[in-house]
Amino acid sequence: MKQLEWFGVAVSNSYAQVFFSDNKGFGIALLLVTFIDLFVGLSGILAVSAAMLTAKVLGFEETLIRKGFYGFNALLVGIGLGIYFEPSQILFLLVLLSGILSVFLSVTLEGVLGKYGLPFLSLPFILIFWMFRLAARQFADLGLSERGVYVLNELYTLGGKPLIEFYEWVQHLGMPESFHSYFLSLGAIFFQQTLLAGLVAALGLLIYSRIAFMLSLVGFYIAYLFYSILGIPFSEVAFSYIGFNYILTAIALGGYFIIPSRSSYIQLLLIIPLAVLMTVSLQQVLDPLYLPVHSFPFNVVTLITLYTLKFRVDNRAGLSTIFWQQNAPEKNLYSFNNFMRRFGKNSPIPIYLPFFGEWTVTQGHNGQYTHKDDWRHAWDFEIRDEEGRTYRNEGDYSSDYYCFDKNILAPAKGVVEKVVNEIEDNIIGTRNLEENWGNTVIIKHGEFLYSKLSHLKKGSIPVKPGDTVEKGQVVGKCGNSGNSPYPHLHFQIQASPYIGSSTIDYPISDVLVRYKGKEELQSNSNPPKNSVVSTLTAQPEMKKAFAFVVGETIRFKTFEGEEVWEVKRDYFLNKYLYCQRTKSKAYFKVDDLMLHFTHFEGKRKSLLYLFYLSAYKVSFGFTPGLKLKDTFPINQIFNPRRIFLQDFLAPFYEYLRAEYELEYPANNRGFSKKALVLKGAICKSSFGKTVETSRFEFVIDRGGIQSFEFERGSQNIKAVCECD
Repeated sequence: MKQLEWFGVAVSNSYAQVFFSDNKGFGIALLLVTFIDLFVGLSGILAVSAAMLTAKVLGFEETLIRKGFYGFNALLVGIGLGIYFEPSQILFLLVLLSGILSVFLSVTLEGVLGKYGLPFLSLPFILIFWMFRLAARQFADLGLSERGVYVLNELYTLGGKPLIEFYEWVQHLGMPESFHSYFLSLGAIFFQQTLLAGLVAALGLLIYSRIAFMLSLVGFYIAYLFYSILGIPFSEVAFSYIGFNYILTAIALGGYFIIPSRSSYIQLLLIIPLAVLMTVSLQQVLDPLYLPVHSFPFNVVTLITLYTLKFRVDNRAGLSTIFWQQNAPEKNLYSFNNFMRRFGKNSPIPIYLPFFGEWTVTQGHNGQYTHKDDWRHAWDFEIRDEEGRTYRNEGDYSSDYYCFDKNILAPAKGVVEKVVNEIEDNIIGTRNLEENWGNTVIIKHGEFLYSKLSHLKKGSIPVKPGDTVEKGQVVGKCGNSGNSPYPHLHFQIQASPYIGSSTIDYPISDVLVRYKGKEELQSNSNPPKNSVVSTLTAQPEMKKAFAFVVGETIRFKTFEGEEVWEVKRDYFLNKYLYCQRTKSKAYFKVDDLMLHFTHFEGKRKSLLYLFYLSAYKVSFGFTPGLKLKDTFPINQIFNPRRIFLQDFLAPFYEYLRAEYELEYPANNRGFSKKALVLKGAICKSSFGKTVETSRFEFVIDRGGIQSFEFERGSQNIKAVCECD
């Protein structure tokens, strides 16, 4: 049975994917909708089964198969053929072939559009369905269906008189014409133009996603009103068979491919009318060919919009595209908002401080002297003593300055792009304006991501263009060359490899910042002027405890028994802890200094979930009394019932918060004979008022994690690590 589990999941997800979901319950509800017409339902199942088996036999990635990516287009073709044609042997053959062909076409379009980071949507369905509609005119044995006229007979076959009575009751529910058209449009996505089908789809959509449900209404009614403004004659039947284009477009561009926000809702006021105009014009082109427009306008408008957004130079419109698709607008939104709170504008490539020890920011972003206009996102660093002086003696010579001749390091792994190494260091108080940047190293860390280290000491640069450098490798020494009256380091991030390039706003990772009497370890930092910054040195014992290595096995023993976790890496190279017993996954990222958990999937009653909450952010280096703070995505920590109302408001306002704090001991700089105890808390609040506080504790010795304890209300769980 377990070997066939993938098939059931893939089939249900194929139905849910029509609404961009992977919710199994939603998929099953939509599957039942297709069986309002028994033969249509069977045609859909046959097409999906053919597609799933084809993808499996050909060896495509099972994760994508299970999510229904290769099945939903086959489903649409299958039910489309089932509704248009009478049952026959040739129709069964066409449905079977359509399922197989949809996989080939989906993979082909995935390859073509994927190069541009675009989805293939339901284009395979459109192309295959049009092909079969055109070819069917030559099939003498393929007759057009009239079963839709006798829908009551179909329902009687399925459920007898009670189902007929329920159907009639639903069909005669009193509601405004526009509501009626909305529900018919939802049902028409599955070629079921009945109020019952629309109501079931709407209820499933509401349960699956409050944001998607709201967007479906927004998209439909913008189009509905625009039809009235244009004076286009309204026919409920005709509108229903195209109205779902506006529903799907609104969900796709308002909350699925674009992060739901005030801006994403507002932009629909422009996008949906464009979709209306495209639909009306395409109908004029396709009607003479006797081809239905179906979801073609939705595909065109969505792809054009997403492709256009890729050419922006900034996001002034506030339309943020998805970087990690979680198949639900709420999850996308909460994860994105929390990611921005945690990591700011950081990309997957972290940039670190380019020196050892404590340095002071003497000029930050939008600085008083030179960090202005296109070069405003930069830092100048110097070393100060306890009295705030940057030099010893009288400061008449470069060698008097504490930072002069200190090692400057590569801030991340990369390739040396440019080196200037022959400019003389200035006499104190003078500047070289002709060679403004002085001796410089530019390192490429990724596409459109370069670091520039300037005013270095003459002849101190040991690397040359083309050299590969590792993070922390010496690339020069601090000097006083170029536009530099006193020795200091100029550090900036830029998008091009040229000396003199404008800067970009890109944070520094894992910085210990001391500013105005407060000390904080910031995962991503733009340290201000006069702040003292440094990079902590990782403790080997802490790295052993929390720097999980792929292939490693972790065992914890509780009063309920033993818990075994494996450290794995998925198809997309994301690392995670996996609990075989509960099938739970806790995703994380780890670097030289920090562990960050990023996502959890599975059972919230599992020990792994409690560990994910407790080890959410851990530094391998620390100072006495260091406190780490962070925030959780609210959907990862609050009960789904509590966030139901928040989901509706989330694109505009979040009133729920979940905050994390981890405290290191105040009287311990490292590991001694005693174990190190880390204590922390998780605080949930609503409208700023605390509603629940959980506490946890880690005991760590030289062998790694010794024990882990979690307390929430009356719940108290202690787990002892059985380390090798």
